[in-house]
Amino acid sequence: MIQIRNEVKVIFFDAGGVLFDTFLKGEDRIRYILMERGYQKSKIDAAIIKANQNKIPFITNWSEEEQYYKRYYGTIAEELGEIELTNELLFFTHFAGHCELFPEIKGLLEELSKQYKLAVISNAMPSMDWIFDRLGIRKYFDSIILSAFVNEEKPGEAIYHIALNHVKAKKEECIFIDDKIENIEGSERVGIRGLHLDRDRVDLLELLREQHLI
Repeated sequence: MIQIRNEVKVIFFDAGGVLFDTFLKGEDRIRYILMERGYQKSKIDAAIIKANQNKIPFITNWSEEEQYYKRYYGTIAEELGEIELTNELLFFTHFAGHCELFPEIKGLLEELSKQYKLAVISNAMPSMDWIFDRLGIRKYFDSIILSAFVNEEKPGEAIYHIALNHVKAKKEECIFIDDKIENIEGSERVGIRGLHLDRDRVDLLELLREQHLI
């Protein structure tokens, strides 16, 4: 394990579920706002089901993302008979405004950044990029690769090659950490060693300690 640590120069992280998350999930945020408005849960749930029938396109910029979510929340608002709810739902329930760092992350990134080059590989909407500023962690990363901006997604091999090119590293020098097994399998297909983070078992600090990477 000590030898592996000495070989590792770059740690790639997934973002949502690894570095931060929304602890009140998207549909629950919608239910909270609308139940405060006095709508019945059964009607809210029916409206959400209707909105979820909207196909998610491959979104590459905020304008496209905003249009998609206005259609999504607009469907809910229309089903409830109050189209004016659209902007309230967009403003108060959108993912980017609700993410919180996991407790160990800030101190861990501070420590890791002294030893390794750090980067992110995430399947994400464009607004994910803003979260790194809001949570004060952008400074720790050499590169933040979001699927929206590179037109490739995990577990497809292309996004991992793009990430390697961004950090100018050999695959043998890198580790990739994700909370989804299929994304770990994707990284290992291109030769980047993957570590699965199961937060029901360990947090990120404990996982890195198990692997003798810190």
